[in-house]
Amino acid sequence: MLSPLLRFLGPRRRDYLPGLLDHYQPIARGMSLLNEALKRSIKLHQDRGFQVLATEIDTLEAEADKIKRRIRNHLPAAVLMVVDKTLFLDYTRRQDDILDNVQEAVTWLGLRDFEAPPPLAAAMTDYVGASTHTVDMLRPALMDTIDFILHGRHARGDVKARIHDIRLQHVKVLKTKRTLIAAAAASGLEFAQVYQIMRFVEYVYRASHSAERCADLLRAMMAR
Repeated sequence: MLSPLLRFLGPRRRDYLPGLLDHYQPIARGMSLLNEALKRSIKLHQDRGFQVLATEIDTLEAEADKIKRRIRNHLPAAVLMVVDKTLFLDYTRRQDDILDNVQEAVTWLGLRDFEAPPPLAAAMTDYVGASTHTVDMLRPALMDTIDFILHGRHARGDVKARIHDIRLQHVKVLKTKRTLIAAAAASGLEFAQVYQIMRFVEYVYRASHSAERCADLLRAMMAR
């Protein structure tokens, strides 16, 4: 009696997993705009282009929230889910955190004219690129995990290797964060400028960390 019911519910009860990719799209786009916002802030200070970027990131965050609510509101009963419901909900929250942290980073950029010596500014640009790469790596890991869970595609070890690579990339971001904070403290800038840089650096780190936490949750989903 149960098998026909599950076959009937099958297509509907699995579409929430691909929905995670829909949710990822505005988040990745927002992350990609952060580097451009930093460059504009350093070169042109708070020009109109910077404000347009900040507004676009806010719009993307609202879009991501809308997609997250849609996914959560159409979940099947926990017993019918192919992954643990708590893990799934935690994943959507962690993925959403990426863009929340991008918003906070941009907010700190926009508090006042952003000043940094050229070597430090260049290092910060590279740092944002490294954090963006952590987020970029999440997409193929998410796709492969979904394919593995739903269709049995890919070897488990290959998917785990993708997830492990995200963790290694985040470690690079963490090490760079520590170097940048030390460089800012030794830069000779006023305290308010140093603090602005440190807060920006912290939120960029948190975006990468949220992506790493997503990767950890993907591995936990595979274990069910």
